Amino acid sequence: MHKNKLAESYIGFALHGYENEILSWLWQTARFFEKSGYPVKSVTYDIDRNKVQRKSLKKFQEVIENDTGYPVDKLYSFQVFAGENLRYPATWHYGCRFDEPRKELVIFFDSSYGEVNVLRFIKEFLKELLQDRCVWGGYLFYQEANYYYPIGDAYISQNSYEEDGDVWASLTRPNTIYEMSIANEKAKMQAALNQKNKYRHIYPQTILSEHHLEEEFDGLPLTKWIEENSYGNVEKIGAGNWLWTIPTDMIQGIQVVFYDKNLLLGVK
Repeated sequence: MHKNKLAESYIGFALHGYENEILSWLWQTARFFEKSGYPVKSVTYDIDRNKVQRKSLKKFQEVIENDTGYPVDKLYSFQVFAGENLRYPATWHYGCRFDEPRKELVIFFDSSYGEVNVLRFIKEFLKELLQDRCVWGGYLFYQEANYYYPIGDAYISQNSYEEDGDVWASLTRPNTIYEMSIANEKAKMQAALNQKNKYRHIYPQTILSEHHLEEEFDGLPLTKWIEENSYGNVEKIGAGNWLWTIPTDMIQGIQVVFYDKNLLLGVK
């Protein structure tokens, strides 16, 4: 089915604050991957975070159509993907994960599909996802295969300036879901994510919202500051979001500026 030999490293993009109904997102995602030449065939998800299910996409659609009482509102960490084995994420080629309660969405591709191709697809998919809704932030990430799931886990760091994946993870998810109540989990997450002018960190590609654009640097609005210093390119990516792409040799200097302004949440 898949001609690519897996490189066992991943390119992906994470969105935080994404809201949609699971099934609406699923069918939209499946259609977009299909028309872009990357058909998805399988799904895996938790029911109420304690019962993992794995099915072909076709079988899942049949279940939904035939069982009107299926607990759609409890389908957490839902992933739709193309892979060689449903049980082993290390064999997955590409796909998308959406955790509706945490408003977290992650797009992932094995790097064997080529960075240029993957980034082109991600950009178009972001436009599709964000055409009628907004997120508070997002970022491009790279991940090695020594992590079991190729899906941009919150603990993963990109070796950026003062970055600490554990700090970010503690703000957005509990160490163990059973150690804290759902109410406490949501309160802890929202306390972090409600700081809408902040970022996890500054990455080669970063999603901006209107709250980010309102921040001033050296007396200039963010976009003007970026333009005058040639700090990359900012383009509209959705209803209320922009994509900031930064030249590689400028990333750390920009990270230092944002760190000094106390705008980064995922730092030591």
